[in-house]
Amino acid sequence: MKGFIAYFSRRSFLARILTMMVLMIGLASLSMLKLQELPDIAFEEVDITTQYPGATAQDIELNITNQIEKELKSVQGIRKYSSQSTEGVSHISIEVDEAADIAKVLRDIQQAVDRVKGLPKDITNPPVVEQRGTSSFEVLTFGVSHDGDYASLQPYARTLEKSLKSLSGVGSVTMTGFSEREFWIEVDPEKVSRYQLTFDDVINAVNSRNLSLSGGVVESWNSEQRLVTMTQIQSVEELGQLVIKVLPTGGLVRLSDIATMTDTFEKATEKAVINGQPAILFSVTNSASADIIATVNNIKTLIATEQQRLGDQYRFEIGLNLADDMSDKFSIVSINGGIGLILVLLVLSFILKRQIAFWVSVSIPFCVLGVMAILPALGMNLDSITLSALLLVIGIIVDDSVIIAESIYQEKEKGKKALEAAIDGTQKVLKPIMASLTTTALVFIPMFFIPGTMGKAIVVIPLTVIAALLFSLAECTFTLPAHLADSLKDTEQKASRPDRFQSVMSVYTRLLTRCLNYKKSVLFVALLILGLSGWLVTTLKLDIFPSESAKYIEVYTEVIPGTPLEDVRAAHVLLEQAILSLPENELVSYQLTFSSPATTGLIVLSSFEQRERSAEDILLELNTQLENVAELAFVKLSIDAGGPPPGEPVEVRVLGGKQQDRDEAVALVTEWLNQQSGLSKVTNTEALQDPQLQIVPQYEWLARYNLTVADLATTLRIAFEGETVTSTWLGDQEVEMRVLMDAEYRNIRRLSTTKIYTANGSQVPLSRLAKVERIDVPRQIQHYNGERQVIVTAQIIDQELTPNMISQTLTQALEDIMPANVKLEIGGEAESTNETMSGFVVAFPAAIIGIYFVLAVMFGSLLQPMLVMTVIPFAIAASLMALFVHMQPLSLFALIGVLGMTGVVVNNSLVLINRINELRAEGVVVLEAIIEASTSRLRPIVLTSMTTVAGLLPLAYGVGGTDVYMGPMSLTLGYGLLFSLPVVLIVIPCMYLTFFSREINRADTEETLQMRAESTFA
Repeated sequence: MKGFIAYFSRRSFLARILTMMVLMIGLASLSMLKLQELPDIAFEEVDITTQYPGATAQDIELNITNQIEKELKSVQGIRKYSSQSTEGVSHISIEVDEAADIAKVLRDIQQAVDRVKGLPKDITNPPVVEQRGTSSFEVLTFGVSHDGDYASLQPYARTLEKSLKSLSGVGSVTMTGFSEREFWIEVDPEKVSRYQLTFDDVINAVNSRNLSLSGGVVESWNSEQRLVTMTQIQSVEELGQLVIKVLPTGGLVRLSDIATMTDTFEKATEKAVINGQPAILFSVTNSASADIIATVNNIKTLIATEQQRLGDQYRFEIGLNLADDMSDKFSIVSINGGIGLILVLLVLSFILKRQIAFWVSVSIPFCVLGVMAILPALGMNLDSITLSALLLVIGIIVDDSVIIAESIYQEKEKGKKALEAAIDGTQKVLKPIMASLTTTALVFIPMFFIPGTMGKAIVVIPLTVIAALLFSLAECTFTLPAHLADSLKDTEQKASRPDRFQSVMSVYTRLLTRCLNYKKSVLFVALLILGLSGWLVTTLKLDIFPSESAKYIEVYTEVIPGTPLEDVRAAHVLLEQAILSLPENELVSYQLTFSSPATTGLIVLSSFEQRERSAEDILLELNTQLENVAELAFVKLSIDAGGPPPGEPVEVRVLGGKQQDRDEAVALVTEWLNQQSGLSKVTNTEALQDPQLQIVPQYEWLARYNLTVADLATTLRIAFEGETVTSTWLGDQEVEMRVLMDAEYRNIRRLSTTKIYTANGSQVPLSRLAKVERIDVPRQIQHYNGERQVIVTAQIIDQELTPNMISQTLTQALEDIMPANVKLEIGGEAESTNETMSGFVVAFPAAIIGIYFVLAVMFGSLLQPMLVMTVIPFAIAASLMALFVHMQPLSLFALIGVLGMTGVVVNNSLVLINRINELRAEGVVVLEAIIEASTSRLRPIVLTSMTTVAGLLPLAYGVGGTDVYMGPMSLTLGYGLLFSLPVVLIVIPCMYLTFFSREINRADTEETLQMRAESTFA
């Protein structure tokens, strides 16, 4: 290895070329890398969505959800699945076992869905099976509003949708508040009766008229011509001329004689508002691996072009914009990285010579840009998590460069020539450098195996860090020795200036000598501080994604069931006023999607630096203003802190049993949650009831008229909801034709007199065939693994409470009083937190064990690795104490910072003990070896820690901007390293002396110890 190092050390020009090459390739790759919010991940999650407009939740559950779930039970590789049946939609969410072949399971799920034969015949579109991924997350929402009528806005929105889909980077476009164009055929039942017709006659006539068929080829002597029958309806006027029946007198009954034709739009089920303006909302997703900023800029350019072309005719309002978030994150990393680099250079220049400090500082851009150069080869892009990993890298790579540079400098101070000093200095610390890089890699490798959605998202962190470690190793062995050998040549003839660090070393030596004399007291105090810190950090709140600097607030409200859609916005006047009353420096935009009875929305806040209040403070104010709004039956505002959706803060699944048992269990859980002072907004998935009119057939009368329940249900569905019987194409727009009863008869007063047609054409009023009962039924029906469930949820208002605390207390309080056939399971944030933490519970011990065995091989001892690793609990306590002092919760990225710091802090104690062992091998007694090694290693230990802290703390305190991911990680990593310094410099030497003190002569007095220490230092 020495020859390898010598080869590169002699070729400084080659080293400079390699350095320039890596920097230039990295910069070139930086321009090619795509900016994304999250890594491009396909989750082990599959969604099955089935649309059945007009059907109730009970209808959806019985005829769609149950049918699909029955087939899913035969699919291997499914970990769990849940379903949600609501009005008009069946949604099944499947989680695939991580050990299974996702492609095969996806095919099996599709085949299982295809096998379902009992779905309602009038479902127009088959169930859609989709694998969930980050590419399905929306990156931009905007609204288009218009002062005119909807008939003018709708065609423009359709044209704009086509323009958006043609843009580079756009994955999909979804419109909210958009209604498709339809031809309505509103049949007058009295006129139908007069001409002895039925609804089926009308439907069959329309279907027969609206055709487009090819009739083959007609041949003549000299040509061929195709026969085409084109009878597609192009307008409602043409539709009105359709002949339904020929009378015995020869007269014609046309459709216009018995029905009113209207060119209109499908019945609206939702309406949208953005920034106070009624609008059609556009939600745009990014195509896989496309650059978010480039995509959003393309959309903004299109919007600006349209605004200029159309003037004030249409207004465009932008809501959610993830491109701004990514620009902010990149700016935060760039600014704080630049500040950190300057601080690192200042620290190095203060302790080391300027030329050494410069080349050590070059290691940061060398490794960071080197990683960026290979990211495309790894199939990765720049996202918020990868940027956080690069931040970790800065703290790790400087350490190795400082150790190498300081070792070379010490060899040079001994009088060796620059080249010889570079070779010998590198060779001397190469072994501990290799060990430290290996231990650091071992810390991150277990992160590959963290389960769940979050595990897949953070897998880019170990990939990025390990790539950076490899570049750091290359820089330390190939280029840095050559750079220093060349730059130190100029100083060989100059008289050496006094070392500015000499006074620090002198003070430290005296302090260390005194501590070694009272080693037991020092160890006792250290353990006391460790215990006290450990006790304090147990009070830390666990919050995987803290919401302090979040900028999104999700809105969910419910109006009184049965409220017409036209009146829903009026019920939200006070909500909109409360949102608009937020200061301009806090509110960016808001959007609401009104439906009856549930409404959803999103409030976008400004960046954390631009406002004086946190998202939690703003949320508290809004909740206070909306506390007593009579028009809204339920209001829930929640903060979106980033990351995959974790679920509700408190979420309890009530599973199994009969309906009565579930209702009893739900009542017990709800009562217990309402009694807790720190909770609010307690509700459950079946609390929202829909008022319905249930048709109870009179089977004797149905039999007398030779009718079935299906005949009854079908007739009522056509009469009140309408049935799409066929469609036509007007240009590139498909227009459906809907047959339904005239508006005069589609009301509750006329329901009992609605005519049901028999097989012979006679009409029977509904009142004779069935009874009508008023009932309230759940608007939403849920299953978990095919079993009926009710989810009880609550919001946490006491910041001292955590989802895990509440869930554990609830389970203990209610487990003995639950109905026998009902079981409780914890979901939401508590479940996702436990899943993520279970990965760390495995990853951290695995990393510690890996570090121990690497050190054991290096030292050839089972005891010394434990001595090296003594610094870990102290550093962890220091990291968590930093969170405690700054009143921050223990978050996912704070934990990642702690994990990364574990690998870094070992390096300092490793280098120190390795040096002590070298001196002992040369025959130096233990005490003198400890003092000499500690004094000689003081400079690199202080430098590595101070440079890392200087590089990280600007981001920890948001000097150049605050980030919800990188801030906590910087805080734990920076303070862990800072407060591990006294442990490495004082506690570790005392422990070494305690375990290896047999070699010290008992006759040594304090004076002789002091004399030896001073002579050693001299």
